[in-house]
Amino acid sequence: MSSPLSSALRFALVAATVTAASAQAQAPSASATSGYLVFVGAVGGAPIANNIITGPYRAKFQPTGGAMGANAFDIYCFDWLGRAGDSDVQLLTFSDAVMSMAPVPTALRLKFADDPEGTAGGLTTAKLNSAAWLTTQMTMANQAGWNEMHVALWRIFWDAGVGSPTLPDLSFQQGSGDPNAQYWFDMAAQNATYDASNFRILAPVDGQGVFRTDRQVFLAQVVPVPEPGSFALTAVGLVALGWASRRRRSTV
Repeated sequence: MSSPLSSALRFALVAATVTAASAQAQAPSASATSGYLVFVGAVGGAPIANNIITGPYRAKFQPTGGAMGANAFDIYCFDWLGRAGDSDVQLLTFSDAVMSMAPVPTALRLKFADDPEGTAGGLTTAKLNSAAWLTTQMTMANQAGWNEMHVALWRIFWDAGVGSPTLPDLSFQQGSGDPNAQYWFDMAAQNATYDASNFRILAPVDGQGVFRTDRQVFLAQVVPVPEPGSFALTAVGLVALGWASRRRRSTV
């Protein structure tokens, strides 16, 4: 007969495994390169700045040639000019996104404070790393600061000299006592080396694969592709746990 402690341990292991699998099943796979993004809406309670909802959005993803995901996942818009909405998207790694800015329409480059000569700074991996870190701070525990965080997120890629509509100033505050956008902007800059290898840019494209400028560009975490060896290690671990459990029952 197994002890209550060993039963509780096995339950905890199974529950943790199921929870992790459920969470991962909601997001696109890291192996996906294109698909259809269905905009579900903003996370409940997200505040509004300049008539635009700030904080995480919710969406579902259908990879090209695959089935629509059953559950929604969090995505974060990081451009000011577009609007959220359903769209075909390309999933780009940060390095691919930085390289792909050169041949795309000028209007899209302007969304990221880039011009043909790149004098405004352009899209860089450091900026994207900072943005990815900032999205990890948009938790329910920090919901009171989502507005400031999102203004800081837009500001990372913004340059007033480009000539696009004015953004809320970094001194903008959602409410008394909340950290302002300058704080989050500075914190994001300090995390420019954040490991964002499990993040992707979801860039909207038209039917010909040309980048659209009338839809927002999003950032999202993706499900990593497991190494073949990890499946073997998991199987070995499960077998070992089962053997230990049987051995314990036989000796009790």
